[in-house]
Amino acid sequence: MNERILVVDDTPANIQTVTAILKGQGYQLSVATNGTQALGVLEKLRPDLILLDVMMPELDGFETCQRIKSDEARRDIPIIFLTAKTETADLVKGFEMGAVDYVGKPFNAHELLARVNTHLTVDRLRRTLAEKNVELARAHELVRRAFGRYVSEEVAESLLRDPEGLDLGGEEREATILMSDLRGFTAMAERLTPHEVIQVLNLYLETMVDVIGRYEGTIDEIIGDAILVIFGAPVACDDHAAKAVACGLAMQLAMADVNERLASTRSVHLEMGIGIHTGRVIVGNIGSLRRTKYAAVGSNVNLAGRVESFTTGGQVLISEATRERITTALRIDGQFVVEPKGAARSVSLFEVGGIGEPFTLSLPSRSAPLRPLAAPLPVKFTVLEEKFVGRTVHDGELIELSEFETRLRSSLPPAVLTNLKITVAAGSAGNPSGEIYGKVLDSSGETPAHSRLRFTSLTPELAAWVKAQS
Repeated sequence: MNERILVVDDTPANIQTVTAILKGQGYQLSVATNGTQALGVLEKLRPDLILLDVMMPELDGFETCQRIKSDEARRDIPIIFLTAKTETADLVKGFEMGAVDYVGKPFNAHELLARVNTHLTVDRLRRTLAEKNVELARAHELVRRAFGRYVSEEVAESLLRDPEGLDLGGEEREATILMSDLRGFTAMAERLTPHEVIQVLNLYLETMVDVIGRYEGTIDEIIGDAILVIFGAPVACDDHAAKAVACGLAMQLAMADVNERLASTRSVHLEMGIGIHTGRVIVGNIGSLRRTKYAAVGSNVNLAGRVESFTTGGQVLISEATRERITTALRIDGQFVVEPKGAARSVSLFEVGGIGEPFTLSLPSRSAPLRPLAAPLPVKFTVLEEKFVGRTVHDGELIELSEFETRLRSSLPPAVLTNLKITVAAGSAGNPSGEIYGKVLDSSGETPAHSRLRFTSLTPELAAWVKAQS
């Protein structure tokens, strides 16, 4: 045995007897003849157990025990009183001071060894358990941080508290899905080096992930510049739709800080569209025993992506299902009826500009007056189908401009919320050549059609010229 026992007694015969018994069992021993000397020994070494007499000069056993237990570094050392004071009042007082046991004098050697062995065993188990708890806490923190890269702190803690929540499998429940995507990111990425693209993405995602965490969203997927977020799973909540809308507004407000930080290092300006939809989805851990992710699947997840595809930069669009689920006051800045691909019927979409208590968030107005150009600017444009440029090229003219929008006159009346790619040649108006990507906000439906477009991306030189005209 390697345990060390401190024997404290003012009678040399008692010390001699006790040490002989303990040495025979292989224990290491230290001795002190009074309480003051015992405290001095404790300054130099730490015993595994203390055998302490009560009646001693200068500092008795009760006071010595109290001083030891008041020291944070030594209070867990087990103390056994070895004394002739075995009245009930003395026993109670000793336990109140922190002793773990009593051995009465005169003592039986077998009883003394049994009690010493028992309390040393208990203390070994206590220390082993404490070490395991430290390891468990360290592992818990490591896993929590890993989860925290994908879900909020609350979700991570919930999953760790419930081991069954990590099993493969799923369930159907109502949830709200948020989909965000940067506008014109592909065109911007072509103008930057790979290293710069990653830096821009990381700065943007770092900010967005923090915002999502504050509103208890669970990140299902990050695909390049797109983020898919679940609200209401895995931790259920009644206000998942309101939290999703508040999160979307907060994300848009956070874009001002993102662009301010980007402007200080490179001439990049980002805009993001956000679509939100509420419905029944299948949620759970999918994958294999080697690699698993928490995800939501189903037609309502796909519909959330469709809603996002109709957005312009800086916009938050929600479905009618989401609006009906929210009791908090909303500021609705616009309403559209669309026919998403794959949907069985038309869908009403609402542009949200603000949400009331307890969130109290509001986006600034995105409208700006269009100014007529001195002379129409000839352009050519094509309609984008999903991510692909159409083959038919149409002629048109830009007749009005602002920093964020333009009005296109053409023989083709493009459908509202259609995405267009506009090619501009260098002209006599001093404009440079370049490309404009935009989404149709409204269209006269006449011939020639007058269509208002919101910019989603411009080449830098053309963007500077447009800003100078507005």
